[in-house]
Parts: sequence; structure tokens; C-alpha cells
Amino acid sequence: MPWYYEVDRQQRGPVSEDEFAGLVQTGVVRAETLVWKDGWPDWRTYASVAAGAAVAPAPGSAAGAAGLGASGETAVCAVSGKTMLKRDMLEFEGRWVGAEHKAEFFQRLREGVALPQEVVYATVGRRWLAKIVDGLLIGVVNAVVGAGLGLAFAGSIAGGDAGDASGKAILMQVLIQVSGIVLTLVYTVYFVRKDDATPGKKIMGLRLLRSDGSKLTTGRIIGRYFAEWVSSITLGIGYLMAAFDKEQRRALHDRMCDTRVIDVRGR
Repeated sequence: MPWYYEVDRQQRGPVSEDEFAGLVQTGVVRAETLVWKDGWPDWRTYASVAAGAAVAPAPGSAAGAAGLGASGETAVCAVSGKTMLKRDMLEFEGRWVGAEHKAEFFQRLREGVALPQEVVYATVGRRWLAKIVDGLLIGVVNAVVGAGLGLAFAGSIAGGDAGDASGKAILMQVLIQVSGIVLTLVYTVYFVRKDDATPGKKIMGLRLLRSDGSKLTTGRIIGRYFAEWVSSITLGIGYLMAAFDKEQRRALHDRMCDTRVIDVRGR
């Protein structure tokens, strides 16, 4: 459907979709430019159209039949990478853009800046391989620390009476468990804050981010670590949920903490 637009209070057009896109990229059509399409009841600024403003189509028009997409349909914003409802977005040449990012989107088009590619979410297999690598690395460190604690308690356990030795043995086991948790948290927080990925995820080409593409805070990383316990105590079903989430491959702890595991190599 052709576009019409105003320049210096003079109507221009009709122009095709491709020609109109070129006018937007070159700055001829700006946010304040009045535009119109067949079937629209009035002229609107391009900013309001680009933002997905409710433009009432004429009865029976193609625009009225198509609408803005089914209410539950989602798409990935070409600027933020966040999944949003299509009814809250603008479609431009096959790309979907959140209303709050439209100005940045068209600015990037005018400047020729590359836009983010479609987000690809990590498969369960890749995630498990990354976890195995991390488990081996952390396991080595925990083994060394556990051996050190064992040596530290060995003399006092061997030299004490049965009751005292039993108490010290329990204390040693508690310290080993607590040190394992602390070391794992330090490992995870340090690398995720630094690289958005643990070494295992980095080797597998994965990144751990929020649903809107932002970095995880220290508090969220720690919360996600303990949320994984919930995925574990459910006989691993929490982990397997990622295999059945065809849209974003979220495990239970991802849903709990609003995190996503992105496959960088799959882009």
C-alpha cells in the first residue's frame, strides 16, 4: 500500500514501501512529518505511526483485517533483543522494534549501524556440557580445599576421645560443605559479572543474561544459584523444562530469576 507524506506543507506521493523506507533512512521523513495511507481516517505524525499508535483503519480495509497481530504473538526487538508482544511493537521491513526503541532503531538505520541479530537460546545439551565443564573445574578446587581441611583436622581427631573426635569430624564435614558452596558462588559471581558466562558456558559459546539482554547483578546471580537447587530437588525436572520451552528454552530457575542462556555461536 503506497505512502503519502508532507514536505513544507505540500503533499508528496504516492511512494512505495521501499521508497518510503529510503526517505526515512535519509531523514526526509522525520518524527514530526505527517504521513498517510489509504484507509486511514486522518494524517498522523510518523512518530505516532512508528510507535504503533492506534490508527483506526477504514471499515473493510486490509489494515483492519490484519490488525496488529494476534494478541499473544511475540517477537524479538531488533534493538534490545527482548521478547515482547507484537501488539506493542512496530514492524519495519521484517524487523520488529519495541515502541520505546523506535528512535534508536531508525537512527541506526540512517547511520548504517549493524542491528542485533536474532537471539538464539541455548539447547539443553549445550547447557549440560557447560555445567559438566564447570563442575570439573570447581570440583578440583573443592577437592584441594577439602584435603586441606582434612589434614588440619586429622591430628585433633586422631588424638581425641571418641566423642570429641566424632564432633570434630562432623564439624570438618560441615566446613567442607560450606566452603564448597562459597567457592562455587565466588566462581560463578566473578565470571558471570566479568564475562556474562562461567568458563564452561564460555567454552560452549553461551552467555547468561536477563530477558531484556542486560547483565545480571550479583544478587540475581546468587539467587539463581540457589534457584537451581529447586530445579535439582524436583528430580531434575526443573532443568528438563528447558527442553519443552520451544520459544526461549527456559529452565525452572531461569523462569524464577528472569534469566536467559543465549547461544552466541548460533547467531
